[in-house]
Amino acid sequence: MALRLIGRAATAALVVVALSMVCFGLLAAAPGDPAASVLEARSGGRPPAPAAVAELRAEMGLDDPPPVRYWRWASDALRGDLGTSYMSGRPVTETLGDTVPWTLLLTAASVLLSFTAALAVGLVAALTRRAWLRRGIDLLLFVMGGMPGFVIALLLLYVFAAATHLMPSGGVSRPGEDVTAYGLLAHLVLPACALAFGHHFGIYVRLVENGVGRLKDAPHVENARVRGLPRRTVVARHLMRPGLVPFTARLGVGVGTLIAGVYATEVIFSWPGMGREAISAARAQDYPLLIAIVLVTGLIVIAANLVAELIVAALDPRVRTGLTDAV
Repeated sequence: MALRLIGRAATAALVVVALSMVCFGLLAAAPGDPAASVLEARSGGRPPAPAAVAELRAEMGLDDPPPVRYWRWASDALRGDLGTSYMSGRPVTETLGDTVPWTLLLTAASVLLSFTAALAVGLVAALTRRAWLRRGIDLLLFVMGGMPGFVIALLLLYVFAAATHLMPSGGVSRPGEDVTAYGLLAHLVLPACALAFGHHFGIYVRLVENGVGRLKDAPHVENARVRGLPRRTVVARHLMRPGLVPFTARLGVGVGTLIAGVYATEVIFSWPGMGREAISAARAQDYPLLIAIVLVTGLIVIAANLVAELIVAALDPRVRTGLTDAV
């Protein structure tokens, strides 16, 4: 297993390198001039003089060939220097330090909520004998599956913040107040729900329902019931553990989909994560900041898939044996 983890780490490093090269190449080929965008933003929208653009391009190193610029950036990145933001003038690592923890908090909360809710609804759908309850779950999942994530976010924002004022509309604290645990939790509820109950939620429920449903009449489950084991033990040990393998594997992949939606959700709820910085950097052609955000996003997705693989190996001895044999 240790060798397997080392192999996964090496693969992750290669993926990060390839991702950085592709991102750098795409940004280098993108239309527009970052130097001109920076000067235009600094002057309040007035077109910059060509001489000023040429001077800033030389200062930013944009006149060098893309391979030279990439090598210079990669060499600095290996030393922990991800460059300086074109727009703010701050080191990129400082910007990431201010935003990444908030994105990780929102992502972790939404994954936990999605996991718990999908597990509960999926188990009910798989084990219930009430046809009306099963049809109600099917209808709910059908409606939710047809709604994009940003629509769910706007709907939650309207119902619970604008219309009823039950929840705060955005941010992490009230204006002028310090961040407290209770206030942060209250501000976290709506964006976490918007992410957790996106279109992927129905897939998770179906995976739990199908995984557990196909095992509920299996011989080993019937044998456990005949032996007089409590229903809770039968469900937890003989149904949930093997039945949740597909769900857990898909959850790791689904984190990538969730990350794709977290940026839009952060903008809608004014959450101080990487989302707003990514959109601002894309508009301003702030390449150092944009590349760093893409790499951090890739690392989060890679880490989520690795964690999901380890959980699957813990749930299914066959997977664990396969990993050992492969090593």
